[in-house]
Amino acid sequence: MERETLAIIPANRGGSVEHFYHFLFGYLLPFIELCHPLRGHRRFLLRDCGPMNRLLRDLDGFEIGQLPAWMVFGSLVGTNPSLGAIPKVIAPGFDAPDTYDAARFRRLRALVADLFAARLAEAAARHPRAQADRLVLVIDRAQPDAFYATPRAEQRGAGAALRSIPNIAEVHAAIAARHDAMLVRLEALPFFDQVHLFSRAWRVVGQHGAGLAHMIWARQDAALVEAIPSPDGVPPDKVDYAVFFRGICHALGMRWQGILQDDNHAPLPPDRVLRGLDALG
Repeated sequence: MERETLAIIPANRGGSVEHFYHFLFGYLLPFIELCHPLRGHRRFLLRDCGPMNRLLRDLDGFEIGQLPAWMVFGSLVGTNPSLGAIPKVIAPGFDAPDTYDAARFRRLRALVADLFAARLAEAAARHPRAQADRLVLVIDRAQPDAFYATPRAEQRGAGAALRSIPNIAEVHAAIAARHDAMLVRLEALPFFDQVHLFSRAWRVVGQHGAGLAHMIWARQDAALVEAIPSPDGVPPDKVDYAVFFRGICHALGMRWQGILQDDNHAPLPPDRVLRGLDALG
């Protein structure tokens, strides 16, 4: 028997759900939270999320179809009568620091671990090095998908085109001389591999960027060293946007250490990163 269809309307707080931070906190996790009891009973229609669509294919048990964004929103205001009769659920996002809630974060961590245990076990088998007790996960940023340079993108630019650490290999080598360290590009990994690696990390080192939203999965004793580009020399903890990932850490009782990067694409002195790690103990 064909499953009844339910359209999931995003209510992200800002940005675009074609970009990872707003996709994860503004659409994907609210969708899972609201709709997981209906797995196996409903077919879900989600809006097209550009390059984020590939991550939806990892959601075992959810039958998902996709529609162009204009069609989803047109169904709300009555300009698309063909979808008007389909039941709809608005999924309120929490993609803004003033909406972070520690209890909700913890519930989501437990829910994802339960729903996707098999996927996470497969990810663990692919990354035996992540079993190190004091793993330092070093995040490199990939060049953006070509989609973000096209008129189809709701917001142009992404990834290393916006910000980068050009000497990230040197930074990783300096860390690896002292700690068990892994250098990863999240964009190259399946979604649940990303979740697993952050859940195993003792320390995460990365430049300010959407992938650091994965700190939601980190263990209780984890901490983040975040490189904050600040061309004007404003201290990292005083830069407005530092609140995004510092806020996740603080909500979950994890430590955060900001380190200064001279601009969006400046080399990052390895000794500055090591001092940041040392400051965390």
